[in-house]
Amino acid sequence: MSNPSWKKDLLRPTQPFFVLRSTSFVQYSCRMRGISHFYTLEKEAGTVIPTVPDACIDFIYSFDEKGQCSACVAGSPLQAVNSLAPEAVSIFGVRFMPGTHPAGLAYSMRDVLATRVPLPSRYENPVLTNPNTSFEQKIQSFQDLYAAIPDPAPASKSRQALFVSVRDAIYETDGQIRMEEVAAKTGYSPRYIREIFLEEMGFSPKTFCMILRFQRSLEFLNYGYSEKSADWAVDLGYYDQAQCIRDFNHLLGMTPGKFRRLCEENHYRERAVYYRT
Repeated sequence: MSNPSWKKDLLRPTQPFFVLRSTSFVQYSCRMRGISHFYTLEKEAGTVIPTVPDACIDFIYSFDEKGQCSACVAGSPLQAVNSLAPEAVSIFGVRFMPGTHPAGLAYSMRDVLATRVPLPSRYENPVLTNPNTSFEQKIQSFQDLYAAIPDPAPASKSRQALFVSVRDAIYETDGQIRMEEVAAKTGYSPRYIREIFLEEMGFSPKTFCMILRFQRSLEFLNYGYSEKSADWAVDLGYYDQAQCIRDFNHLLGMTPGKFRRLCEENHYRERAVYYRT
């Protein structure tokens, strides 16, 4: 059996290499209007950090050795890619929940898929762009700033409501739901649901399911694994271990076993500091 206490909450998307390739990493969980958590990390200049698929949008404020701030909107890649600010020595980030569009952001999730664009100035202020303000000050400043940004009315309420309904159904089951079930619950065909998802996110509900299973598997390998948990892949929604290995190779570029050893050898659990509200 696996550690029964490892899954304590709904999935909070993770970027494991932010921990493994940094010199320090702190994460503060906060559910506020679609935010998953805030994080800060320090690293050596020139270190390139891989980013893995998480179906999220991040706001990233990176600081170079001179204290200059560069801020961007980062969309989820569809495969692991070396992309996190090689020139930076410190980073403050805001990660939104999978499939969540940040309030006031003119770009769609599809616009920023697997790319980075400049962060609009409305999300910046002297606290967030100052390398000397603390993690706690940046969190409070962003919360105050973000709370003042209204949510625009969706262009099509019915289409937006359908997308949110499907996204939430997939998220709440960690990707362990069949599209036939979603279609039956919503009254729309799988083809129409796929069309709406592609329009909003740039990839299909099936891909969203794959990414969420992968994300939950990362969490499991770090915090729930035991040598006797032979059926863990099936428990997490994979058809079998072979499917899990294929997905890991596709999304991460390595097998689950290699990833687990990498985390153990680099003391992942000891290096990551987590707080939550």
